[in-house]
Amino acid sequence: MNLEIGFMPHKWISDIPDAGGYFPFAVDGKKEYIVDVTFNDVDPLEFVSNWMNEINQFPIYALVEVFDFGQEEFEQECKTNTIEFEKTKIEKEYYYKAIIQNYKQFRVIFPYAYGNGSMNNLALWSLKKDVFSFGERDFKTLFRMKKINTPIVTLHENDGVFWVGFDGINVVVITNDSQFSTIANISKKLPPTTDFIISEFED
Repeated sequence: MNLEIGFMPHKWISDIPDAGGYFPFAVDGKKEYIVDVTFNDVDPLEFVSNWMNEINQFPIYALVEVFDFGQEEFEQECKTNTIEFEKTKIEKEYYYKAIIQNYKQFRVIFPYAYGNGSMNNLALWSLKKDVFSFGERDFKTLFRMKKINTPIVTLHENDGVFWVGFDGINVVVITNDSQFSTIANISKKLPPTTDFIISEFED
């Protein structure tokens, strides 16, 4: 099996950001559809890049937490490929927000987003609209609840965000956009010849 697609139960989702749960960032607004796309033996870099090309809702806004050792290379790639970006330090972490204008630029940025997300840094992107900000929120950490500055995703009508899941095994789409409302709708925008099965989650 190449790909699994399913809807995560809403009761799995915490209203408070959770360092080891769903989700390690704040989400304001409705979370109508929560779609899990698990890669299995699919190449995530190739699949996701081609998927975004099929959806074709540029510009894409990416928010990526980048380790110190990767920042110079990330910035150079952005400059070489004329990708607009800004860098923000929150607590001890560095976040880059990049504006991706087309498929070619997405293929440049996504390996960095996926690579950092696979190491459990935060990697998010949204379609056509910048939904990202930073603010102080209650946050569930491993040992206790505390207030920290954290990325915030704000979703209005037809908005959505894609998150590289823990260890990079999946991408989760949190959205109010009807193009993600059913498996049939989702499949219309998958790359041609994509082979997938429907995953069933226990409530």
